[in-house]
Amino acid sequence: MRHDTRRDDDGAKYHHPVVAWTTRDGRDCTYPSSFGRGTVLHGYGIGNSVAVLYDEENPRRFEIRGWDNPSVYRVFTVVGAALTAGTLSVLLVLLISA
Repeated sequence: MRHDTRRDDDGAKYHHPVVAWTTRDGRDCTYPSSFGRGTVLHGYGIGNSVAVLYDEENPRRFEIRGWDNPSVYRVFTVVGAALTAGTLSVLLVLLISA
């Protein structure tokens, strides 16, 4: 494991771990996590071994166990769906009452 350190537009620093593994069929994979953090968590430093869960058909789809937080994506999905449903409801009411 290593880290790509990036800065956002406001200058805040985010650490994105880059992990390397070999798939069951022998392919070597090295990919950075899309989920960055402001600090490196204990156990996720350079050179540490971590558990990686990956899609065997598409290894670019992976999760670093304990670092990546898939619930963040679920929250954005639920909030987006609620906003979409609310907007559609308002539009429907406007169309019916017009």
